[in-house]
Amino acid sequence: MLTVGQLARIFNVSAKTIRHYDAVGLFTPERVDDDNLYRYYASAQLPELRRILLLRSMGLGIEVIRQLKLNGTLNDAEKVKIILLEHAESIQDEITRQQKHLAAVQHMVEHISNTGGLIIEPKIEKKDSFIVVGMEWNSKSSDGGIPQMWDRFIRREHEVQCISLQPEVSYGICNPDLNGDFTYIAGFRTDGTFVPQGMIAFTLPSQHYAVFTHFGNLNRIGETMELIYSRWLPIHGLEPIQGIDFERYDERFLGIDNEKTQIDLYIPVKIL
Repeated sequence: MLTVGQLARIFNVSAKTIRHYDAVGLFTPERVDDDNLYRYYASAQLPELRRILLLRSMGLGIEVIRQLKLNGTLNDAEKVKIILLEHAESIQDEITRQQKHLAAVQHMVEHISNTGGLIIEPKIEKKDSFIVVGMEWNSKSSDGGIPQMWDRFIRREHEVQCISLQPEVSYGICNPDLNGDFTYIAGFRTDGTFVPQGMIAFTLPSQHYAVFTHFGNLNRIGETMELIYSRWLPIHGLEPIQGIDFERYDERFLGIDNEKTQIDLYIPVKIL
């Protein structure tokens, strides 16, 4: 017969682990001494403990293994295989979640490196009314998405850029409606006298804006917008209003995927 200490030494686990398995009914001794309550295990039990420890090392919970034992399937390879496949899937799901957390942490580290802090202090700008000529996309009625619309516009941007008042600056304008849909316009600032076929002229009204800078890959612009509305605006006592917000692209825009890209985000706010 083998003692708890001997099992612990054979399998390189703590005696506490062996006792815990007994307490929860996972691995019980062959007999317990009536006088000193020492646990004694038969050598025939060693393969069972080896399998339990193996399954535990792969992350299976004690209750799952205990149910296998109660059902008499601890040595059933097919049953164990099914459970391990399910466990592998849950591990993959957890890896995906952790990768998202890691990406968020790395993004915040980059943000701190670029801004010197966790909180961006916005500039407040009063913009007079101006006209943008370009192509539009509607969230309800248009095909594709905003990136595809930008692709179409870039192929024709020279038609507007040549008459632009600021040829080195382009705009992405978001104009919401009362139903929750919105129209997005990609274009250049012009005097509005010439509008190429298939494009529109859109007039932005005079408005006060809180101006924030997004750093890095544009696929994360949604994260920056979330921080703006949930954190940075309230911290600075600024109240967003229903209105037109826009993105401003200048020489700091180095490409959609470039981590050194910077674009300015103009959020309409109430000025008291």
